[in-house]
Amino acid sequence: MHNKGFTLIELLVTISILSVVMALAVITIDRNMFYLGKAADEFAADVRYVQMECMKSETAGHSISIDTANGCYYVHDIHAVKKTVVFNGRYRIDYSNPSGTYISFTHEGSPVNAGTFTITDTKTKETIQVSIVPGTGRTLIKE
Repeated sequence: MHNKGFTLIELLVTISILSVVMALAVITIDRNMFYLGKAADEFAADVRYVQMECMKSETAGHSISIDTANGCYYVHDIHAVKKTVVFNGRYRIDYSNPSGTYISFTHEGSPVNAGTFTITDTKTKETIQVSIVPGTGRTLIKE
């Protein structure tokens, strides 16, 4: 008798080999792949929020304070901390302005302690900068 088919073991071995080859060929997606951009976007949105809130009232009660040692920042309203953002352990935030560790705005929208915030991925050394333009308060994200 002459069989012209494959045995079950031959099929299993072939499928196993193909599975291993496909698993090696698939690009692994790092779960932190888009974290740096997301963190910069969220920070810029918080800066714009603080700017708008400061422009609504004559008293400058809203601000963002940077805690570079713990890798986080705080959004303050007039009375207390409204939001706390803590970065993953591999990300660090730095501030270029030596005169302070906070950003606030006048009621016209111009910044107090304008400068550049740098968010760095310590593993890949990638950085994104969020700059607040003195005078205008415009917030720019530079990759």
